[in-house]
Amino acid sequence: MGVMTVTATDRTIDRRRDRAGAAGAAAEQAAAAVTDIDNQLKTLADLTEQQHQSLRHAVDEAARLKQSLKAARKRRTELLKAREKAAARAEKARARAEAAESKYDKELLADLIRREKERDRAGSATPPQAQTRSDTTPPAQAETPPPAPAVTPPPAPDAITPPAKTPARRTRRPATDPPPERETASTATARRTAARKTARS
Repeated sequence: MGVMTVTATDRTIDRRRDRAGAAGAAAEQAAAAVTDIDNQLKTLADLTEQQHQSLRHAVDEAARLKQSLKAARKRRTELLKAREKAAARAEKARARAEAAESKYDKELLADLIRREKERDRAGSATPPQAQTRSDTTPPAQAETPPPAPAVTPPPAPDAITPPAKTPARRTRRPATDPPPERETASTATARRTAARKTARS
């Protein structure tokens, strides 16, 4: 009787031990599952926080990009207006430069025409003899011709008186004879007339 009681008690204890072990294992597994879930929750919370921070950064970046795009559109509008004004100023400056160049060309052409007219008029006003002499005589090697000897015209035929009959007398000749006079047609006629009158007397 006593043996049977001990055996039943042992079996009960074994069952309770097994159940307690199983319950403990189940509790450990449940605790491990909780711990794993807690870790996942923590990881998810961290990830969520990172994503929220990234979203805030993205929102800030989007706002900055929107502001940058707005400033770029405003700057583009200002640059387009400035380009229109600069193009208008450049066109006016180019027109002024072309006008000034045209005036300069006209003034230069007028000055050249005036100089050519003055030179042409000066050339046409020069006497032909003087122009021919200046053209034929080299200016650097031109020599002054010796002056022609003075020609004394003979006396008129009526004024010639026959020489008085005087004894021949030697006259002294000058040391140097004067250069012979050039005989012209009137001089030759007067000389022949005087010779005839002398012969008659």
